Amino acid sequence: MVKKKLDSFRLLNITIVVNILFIVSFLTSVVMSITMEKKDLIYICPIVILTILLKYISLTKRKADPLFILVLLAFFGINVLTFYSFKDFFISISLLTSGYLLLYTLILKKYLNKSKLKSILSLSVLIGVFLVGYVIYSVVDLLIGHVPDHKLFFVFLVAVCLFIYAITFAVIYINDNYANGPILLSSGVCTIFNLGMAPINEYFFYNKTFTVLLIICHFMSLYLFMIFISKTKVIDAKNGTTDYFE
Repeated sequence: MVKKKLDSFRLLNITIVVNILFIVSFLTSVVMSITMEKKDLIYICPIVILTILLKYISLTKRKADPLFILVLLAFFGINVLTFYSFKDFFISISLLTSGYLLLYTLILKKYLNKSKLKSILSLSVLIGVFLVGYVIYSVVDLLIGHVPDHKLFFVFLVAVCLFIYAITFAVIYINDNYANGPILLSSGVCTIFNLGMAPINEYFFYNKTFTVLLIICHFMSLYLFMIFISKTKVIDAKNGTTDYFE
């Protein structure tokens, strides 16, 4: 009994420390994006990724999903390359972005309730799919005249991967099987905003305010996704229950 209480106390302390580290590093990155040059963020952003990794491990312990570890590595690479030179490393950044979007989709696959997929194909869902597709198309169309021709393929690649991911998290949210659905939705919206505005901010119209918003959305999309997959248990379709699952 005493040992269990000590273990619980240690776990609580670790959780508190990790939360503080994330908040401090995240707020520092936001402040730096306001007060310093964008290239200076290359030193603080990897630390934010590291704190999210620590938070994920503290929540999942030995049940950590290797795919999400790969996502974190992709984010680490994207951060370093973006703040070093977005335009020079655009192709590498696009490949890493497409990679983590596909990994996101693979991770979320187990949360899809196949028995309810047909029932959610309503008019409202189709309208939502159209709107997401239109937003992605509009961004791509805007970039076509500003991104070099040999890089356009990678723009389309990211757009397709983003659309697939958007459909996946939207279906999970609309199925309404999980109490943490709004967390996943918020993560997805942040992802769409971040990936939609980042190239525009670099190629079309640079604005420091956008940089701050992009930093916030960039890390919140990852953090909220981590919270969803670490705290949400997959529903066993054989049970046939309609209750919410944490």
